Amino acid sequence: MTAAIAVIGNGVAGVSAAQTLRLEGFDGRLFLIGEEEHEPYDRTALSKAVLAGETAEPPPLMTSEQLEALDVESITGRTVVGVDSAAGTLRFADGGTLASDRLLLVTGARARVPRVPGVALSGVHTLRTSGDVKALRQAWRPGAHVVIVGGGLIGCEVATTARKVGLEVTLLEAGSELLTRVLGRQVGAWCRQRLEGLGVEVRLNTAVAEFVGRDYVSAVMTSDGNRFDVDSVLVCVGAEPNTVLAQSLGLKCDRGIVVDAAGSTDHPTIFAAGDAASWPLRSGGRRSLETYLNSQKQASAVVAAMLDRSIPAPQVPLSWTEVAGHHLQMIGDIEGPGEFVARGRIDDGPGSVFRLLGGEVVAAVAIDSPRDFAVVTRLVESRAVVSAHALGDGSSHLRDLLKGRSSPRAHI
Repeated sequence: MTAAIAVIGNGVAGVSAAQTLRLEGFDGRLFLIGEEEHEPYDRTALSKAVLAGETAEPPPLMTSEQLEALDVESITGRTVVGVDSAAGTLRFADGGTLASDRLLLVTGARARVPRVPGVALSGVHTLRTSGDVKALRQAWRPGAHVVIVGGGLIGCEVATTARKVGLEVTLLEAGSELLTRVLGRQVGAWCRQRLEGLGVEVRLNTAVAEFVGRDYVSAVMTSDGNRFDVDSVLVCVGAEPNTVLAQSLGLKCDRGIVVDAAGSTDHPTIFAAGDAASWPLRSGGRRSLETYLNSQKQASAVVAAMLDRSIPAPQVPLSWTEVAGHHLQMIGDIEGPGEFVARGRIDDGPGSVFRLLGGEVVAAVAIDSPRDFAVVTRLVESRAVVSAHALGDGSSHLRDLLKGRSSPRAHI
């Protein structure tokens, strides 16, 4: 019998798991443990409303009252540094211990920091926590110059926010286009053009050679010999799953804590989900997905496994972003082999881009089309087989394609 469960990590995966455990009838002691002093909060707001100063704090994922109503024992500002699985105890950095029968590792990810001279200077920031936002905002004033290193989701979101509050922005991307991995080259180029329209200077194929300064960063030198004088720098070149605790427990890790499609590790009483977990994908392979929506889906699956009702849930990447005033939603991996089909006028209006493989809809990106995206999601999740002509015909209804799907592989 499981008398107590400890959830290590109070981000979206941890909070979702705690809620689901109670909804699924677990009535033992339930601990939700976070390293930060704050109660659980929504990190997706950090690069947008919080950084823009529109709200002082990110919205809570659960309030203290909600946690209390679910009888979740919230522990903040403490770090778990060891686990004695035989004795069923956790050990904190401050020397305290806690008894628990089963353990869920949702330890998230940490910002990747490049090995570049000067990266440790004051004024060179990363963005993962509420504290990071406050530090970055100190140098933000109208007319100040910020250099953003990395043209992924966070970099493009922050570039949008920085222009909104009146900063001069230079965005340096080492690759040949922005957002290629998550949005594909066509939509990545579309986003770059919108950012440039806001006044963001985008430099592609540009790597950082050095951050210059004595105590505080004053300039960024690039590999092509250019120098950019700055007031602050944000480095956002990806994230690394936080596997420190998992590795200390001897769990198998490979760019994340290796789990099966239900969130089980190679230890019978330890499970993992969210950004820290290397989760199997429906399309094959595995990786840490680092998305809010996948974290929720994984939390639901791992709870079933923790309650001995294992239901495998290989994942389909699912996320969203806001760039230059546009709302983009993504499902599946848009980069890959197959045929690309555009629907609508993505240059000047709502539209979508799809990737078909063998006629099957395997991925899509929707631009300012939230109503359509609900149907798009079902097309991908049901593995619908449709014709490229029908998919690209904006005069037809997407729901009709869903009704007429003919894939023998149709399942979620």
